Amino acid sequence: MISRDRIRQIRAESDSEHRTHEWADRIIDELLTEAETRHAVDFAVRGMTDAQGRHLAQRLATVQRHGTPPTAAELDEAYDLLVLLLAAGAKYGITLDDWDWVADLPGTCRDLIRHKHR
Repeated sequence: MISRDRIRQIRAESDSEHRTHEWADRIIDELLTEAETRHAVDFAVRGMTDAQGRHLAQRLATVQRHGTPPTAAELDEAYDLLVLLLAAGAKYGITLDDWDWVADLPGTCRDLIRHKHR
């Protein structure tokens, strides 16, 4: 995923007087590569459910934590992180149910993103 820092950098560069066609081509290529990667990752885990038939977004939504609820942006980022971790684990045959034996992966993703936003 393109980080917030990279997005800020692209915005700053786009306001610069030193923009070139080569710069624009490089940024477009970077964004297209990111989109292709994200599509491949999403495809790898699309429709994935746990043993109880809950989808990833449902798992994130049901995480119980004290304090203020996460924002929509935080939930989106937590979902992206969850998808990436599950896709990485899928290479080794690890499923969401396998994760559930050792950790609350959806909850951990929400907690990590929440911590980064503070």
